[in-house]
Amino acid sequence: MKVMIVSSPHAFSTRDVYRAHLNGLKLVLGENVVSYDVLSRLNIFHQFTVWMEEKIGSVPRGWAANVLAAEPVFGAAHWHEVDVIYIISPMYFPMSMVEMMRKDGFKVWAYFTECPYEDGTWARTQAAKFDVCFVNDWNSLTQYRMYNERTFYLPHCYDPTRHFPGRGPTRGHQHVSFVGSGFPERQKFLEQVDWSGIDLRLYGLWEDLKDESPLQPFVRRRLIDNEFSSRIYRGTSVALSLHRTERYYGMGEMLDEGEAYSVGPRTYELAACQAYQVSDYRPELEAIFGSTVPVFRTPQELERLVRSALEMGPNDLRAAAIAQREAVLPHTAESRMRQLLELAA
Repeated sequence: MKVMIVSSPHAFSTRDVYRAHLNGLKLVLGENVVSYDVLSRLNIFHQFTVWMEEKIGSVPRGWAANVLAAEPVFGAAHWHEVDVIYIISPMYFPMSMVEMMRKDGFKVWAYFTECPYEDGTWARTQAAKFDVCFVNDWNSLTQYRMYNERTFYLPHCYDPTRHFPGRGPTRGHQHVSFVGSGFPERQKFLEQVDWSGIDLRLYGLWEDLKDESPLQPFVRRRLIDNEFSSRIYRGTSVALSLHRTERYYGMGEMLDEGEAYSVGPRTYELAACQAYQVSDYRPELEAIFGSTVPVFRTPQELERLVRSALEMGPNDLRAAAIAQREAVLPHTAESRMRQLLELAA
């Protein structure tokens, strides 16, 4: 079997998913894996369409940046003579092109990364278009299988070439880190924590944070790539794992109670980097980590867990981080891609 993996147009967390799956597939299939990365092409055509809107006032429908970025996938699949086209996070991929590829004899698989937040949209509009669908939350299976019986749960994983331990926190200095987007509900939650005396560092997209927010002093105002995120994990004393609760950014629609089951990719990556993490609740946490990852449900519980961790001696904190890492060791990209191929067979 020869597989071509196609990236999503995302530049941050989902890009690590693409890279992990690419590296994992190469370890399993070797030279029978090729990739098509749409990101740079999409950025170019996005600039082009913005220019057209400014100069002309409109962009022809077929000239949308995502369409122009994805068009060469069809030709690349023929050039490399692949059997399967595997698309990561297909939310912006033209479904007409998926239909065309299947009509031409290619098997087309998809890994849906926005589960369970946007299931109502993507299950209904995209699942039936693919030969095989993979979802990243166990609770998403039922909805996707309404439209495609060949839907399977494939948990996230980590890539050992990118996510590995370092020397740990700097001696004599302790800080608490979070890498992620400043969703409104996430802001409200963290604003209720008393961070006095704690060196909190917030990385990612926090542009919507109000000037009067008590979190303002903690925001590191620069975008960071995924490589630097891993460096942050390896050097932090305590890492915060905060799962998304909104369906869509800034829209105010929240997940229903119990709707999310599975942990996100950062949970695996933090543990693989041997960062001691405390996490909000997801049922899957215990299945993976047992009791090694402390769980909070309220801002007050988060503050208590962080302060307790910072009061631990360095050897005890390191031992706790090692226990979390040992729990996640089996969940490599290679083992996950073996699972993917078995499910799709």
